[in-house]
Amino acid sequence: METINYAIYPSVLDAYLRFKRKDDDETFKSVFDKINHVRGEQTEQQAMGEEFELCVNDMITSIKTGDYSLTLYQDGYYRTKNFKFKADLIDRIATKMQHATKKQEYMEAIIPSHVGNIKLYGIADYTFPEMITDLKTTQNYKCNKYKDHAQHPSYSLIRELNGAPLKAFKYLVSDFDKVYQETYIPTPGMHQKLMITLFEFINFIEYFKDYITDTKIFGVHVHRPITDAVGHA
Repeated sequence: METINYAIYPSVLDAYLRFKRKDDDETFKSVFDKINHVRGEQTEQQAMGEEFELCVNDMITSIKTGDYSLTLYQDGYYRTKNFKFKADLIDRIATKMQHATKKQEYMEAIIPSHVGNIKLYGIADYTFPEMITDLKTTQNYKCNKYKDHAQHPSYSLIRELNGAPLKAFKYLVSDFDKVYQETYIPTPGMHQKLMITLFEFINFIEYFKDYITDTKIFGVHVHRPITDAVGHA
């Protein structure tokens, strides 16, 4: 079995980058809560985003099978367990995504480096032969909101290393009223910048490794002592 020294995924890199930029109230503790898989209380925004994506996926299935499971109410909305969403918005997004070859596809690549083997992995929302699309929801959208996120460089590098390079990575974004799109074309410079971020992050977790209780980020072969340092972050 190949030795894995670090196992890293895009959302934990994003938490680290937000902490560096002092964005979105990301704190030192919240970065390590993500690394340690500490579950916080789900916000209404997070719950709404989850049900929105489920609603979109139900409509994609309905389009493909002809068996419509969603009920269109007279006010022009589909209703989920806790929320309601504009039907024309759900229909528009589902129509765009209906030709995806896979939904929620797991992917990974092993990157040999001077610090050891790095497993970069994650789950992509919608995959196509030469494109990946990630569905996002937000209360307030601004142009190029996701340009500094780790998903598009991570998944495009994974696909390239696996011999199936992407031509584009798209974020399909909704504020529950409109749909926006950001498209990023993979380049060597994009991947080089990602590698710099990976090495910075590895230095960060090595320096603060006493705060890490879930050691999966160091690879499955590593066993590190559990401390109570997280409570003092």
